[in-house]
Amino acid sequence: MDLEIVSIGNEVLEGHTVNTNAAFLGRELSRLGYRVARHTVLPDRVDAIEKGLKEAMSRSSLVIATGGLGPTIDDLTTRAVRPLFEEGIELKNEIGTAPGLFYPGLILLPGPPREMERMFLEEALPLILEQFALAEPVRHRKSCGLCLLKEVEVDPFLRDLQKEEPHVEIGIYPSQGSLLLEFSGSKKSDLNKLAQRVKERFPTFYFEESHIALAVQKEFIARKKKLAAAESCTGGAIAAKLTAIPDSSLYFLGSLVVYSNQWKEHFLQVSRSTLDHSGAVSRKAVDEMVKGLFHETEADFAVAVSGIAGPSGGTRDKPVGTICIAIGERGHKTDIGILQAPKDRASAIDWTVQTTLGALWRRLAHQAYTFS
Repeated sequence: MDLEIVSIGNEVLEGHTVNTNAAFLGRELSRLGYRVARHTVLPDRVDAIEKGLKEAMSRSSLVIATGGLGPTIDDLTTRAVRPLFEEGIELKNEIGTAPGLFYPGLILLPGPPREMERMFLEEALPLILEQFALAEPVRHRKSCGLCLLKEVEVDPFLRDLQKEEPHVEIGIYPSQGSLLLEFSGSKKSDLNKLAQRVKERFPTFYFEESHIALAVQKEFIARKKKLAAAESCTGGAIAAKLTAIPDSSLYFLGSLVVYSNQWKEHFLQVSRSTLDHSGAVSRKAVDEMVKGLFHETEADFAVAVSGIAGPSGGTRDKPVGTICIAIGERGHKTDIGILQAPKDRASAIDWTVQTTLGALWRRLAHQAYTFS
């Protein structure tokens, strides 16, 4: 059976809001074996909503719509649906004001993500599993990650695997600094075998967790090690990524956001000579930042980053996107690299975070030096 996800709202159409609702529903439904055939976005107009939902229902077995529900004037979706149905099953909203509705072939959910996710999982999903039970065998999924590798470096190997196992679907999803691989098929043993092949081919880049920050946490806690960070160009984004995961306090001591040269010198003892002659974006600077962290904390591992995220500030020798990363382990040589990140500021910051965590994980899990 085909499912369609419909998102309602001008803010989504106009790009003011990222469509996380569709992403969440797609992941959850696909994980259970349902096939999501289409994502559709409709404007905040009753006529457009009514027409769009009619079209969606004509081509899909089940349509799940989010947005446009409300207790007052903004309840456009319910108004649009009234001519199509007599009544539906009300879905309780435990944390908001707008209830959802379950009609034959159509589910209406609120737009705010927290409300939508809870209502879907607690109210709508049990009805979906009951009324739209899958006739075909359940497809299993197996995911794994590869840090610090590009899609072109992995794709030829995956193509060979696909020839060996044509009945297994293989997906590769690149992001800044890492890749997510997903295998799906009817036999778990086939998926595990393919994941093991990937691990054997890329042993020091392979991790089981859903993202690299979680892999870092798992490894640190298992080894009972502590981590400290010093961030310049990322402005605390490394710390934010790590502390978004529960129990990060079991290993992560904290991060110093030493954005200015004065703070690098004052809090981490980066020498004035280094800052004047080599600059804040240099091997010497990040090396001294790591040493400063070891001096000031009891951390077993330390990371330091400094760079030019842009859009201005670049020079001929150090263009926008120049990033210095240092991965340190107490008592060992520091692994330092000067790399070129994307020139877009947000992308450069995200890339730096992911690359730093990938290099840190390789050092911790495999004693591998990424840069030197």
